[in-house]
Amino acid sequence: MSNYSDDWDSDYSDDWTSDCADDWESVSKEAPKSTKVLTQKESRDDLQTDLEKRPKSTNAVQQQERRSDLKADMKESPKPTNVREQSQFETNSSNDNICLVPSDPNAFKPLFCQQRQAAIDNMTYRRAVDSWKARSIHDVVKLILELSLGKSLIDRAWIVFYWVSQNIEYDIESYFSGNIRHQTTEDVFNNRKGVCDAFGTIFEALCNGVQLECKKINGYAKGYGFKQEKPAFNRTNHAWNAVHIDGHWYLVDPTWGEGHINNQNQNVKLLSSFYFLSRPEQMIYKHLPENSQWQLLKSPISMKEFICLPYVESSYFEFGLHLVYPSQSNTASFNSSQQLAEVLLRTPHDIVCTASIQHAGCKNNEANTLVQYDADRQLWQCLFAPQRGGFHTLQIFARQVTQMSTNSINDEKSYSCVAQFGLQVPADFNGRKTFPITYSTFSEHKCQILRPLDGSLKAGTKVTVQCRIPGAYCVRLILDGNWLSEDILKNDIFKREFTVPKREIGIYVKFSNKKNSSSYSGLYKYSVH
Repeated sequence: MSNYSDDWDSDYSDDWTSDCADDWESVSKEAPKSTKVLTQKESRDDLQTDLEKRPKSTNAVQQQERRSDLKADMKESPKPTNVREQSQFETNSSNDNICLVPSDPNAFKPLFCQQRQAAIDNMTYRRAVDSWKARSIHDVVKLILELSLGKSLIDRAWIVFYWVSQNIEYDIESYFSGNIRHQTTEDVFNNRKGVCDAFGTIFEALCNGVQLECKKINGYAKGYGFKQEKPAFNRTNHAWNAVHIDGHWYLVDPTWGEGHINNQNQNVKLLSSFYFLSRPEQMIYKHLPENSQWQLLKSPISMKEFICLPYVESSYFEFGLHLVYPSQSNTASFNSSQQLAEVLLRTPHDIVCTASIQHAGCKNNEANTLVQYDADRQLWQCLFAPQRGGFHTLQIFARQVTQMSTNSINDEKSYSCVAQFGLQVPADFNGRKTFPITYSTFSEHKCQILRPLDGSLKAGTKVTVQCRIPGAYCVRLILDGNWLSEDILKNDIFKREFTVPKREIGIYVKFSNKKNSSSYSGLYKYSVH
């Protein structure tokens, strides 16, 4: 048996919220594991992250299975874009061409995906499993066979996965104490608790007991103990499974499917069906098997390539996102002449993004990030302006928005962490660059600041503000509390010259569907020096 220290799914989701208001004052509301804020750029000083937690509706399936590999039509991912044509601030960076193609091209055909989703969505299975009072592992096997009689092997595998997720709890005490011992299947059943080896053991035993060929896989995982600033493994640290269904092998992680560790180092049971029959080209971002054959990739990757892959969450795939730059690296490049770093992300039309930058021991400044939608390139541009040298953590967040019948945006403000990058800035760097402070309306309507990008303008100088505001009817500037006249927009572009006042410049907007309203929505603002 391989020697490994268990690695677990940490509380990385960083679900956080934003509110739009016209008076520029932040409004704070309590919500479980959320932070209510007004601006698009949030203060995240006490932030700890969660590897796989996402905003959940009362029906856990609804959010988890919306996109990506979970759709029946299994739309092909966007093709990689030439980074050199996309990044305006590129510096020297190594982006080897890592090819992540499944070794079995027929494993995820539409019919399989439909059956997989139907099994996950089947509430009858869940209610039945929740009612079981099994006294032994043999009772569980018998009950699974009875419930899955006449059903597909996919259904049977899901019932096993669901039973494990609901009946075995992650042993948080053993994990943090380091007192981890191997358990037999009977031990796991009787204790109803264990670390990843225990989850892999009982999942394998149950599958084999119900005539599903299953293997336990040992390997390396970017879980709770993984540090981006020092990415390395000295031994295997995780276990998961592979199950054989209808002539194809599929990957399963029952441990991460059970829940995650929260910010208080407590185990939170929260079903994640993403880790049930997962696509190998997605699983590989955080799971590297000790035996390369279990990567299930046409061209297996090395440990070095595994460590260098972008650090993305399950929500990244569930939202159907595509990293344009950096496309195959977990670090962003710092452009010394521009004093910033850039991440480019392509998303479906109903996804909006925001971001944060953090430096150990320092309070985050909301003016140090700018996230805007570049309509010409059809992607999200995330800009980061560090203020000092050293290692920084860049986080990208996303959420789905729904266009209501009135053309207004829904009020669900919870974002999920989708990707994280490291940024190494020269030790002697002392940055002064800031960006305009944007508000939720800015991202929700996919706006873009064309000029100026500097967040602080010099008093008394003449400045021309230009921005793209899709769907806007008119815009008004407010200079030190004084409103300027309305500008009616053409082709969504606002452009106006003015003399910078002494204190602050605010940009307010009225959208076409509310052009008869007397109120304006705050879009973004500049400070004055």
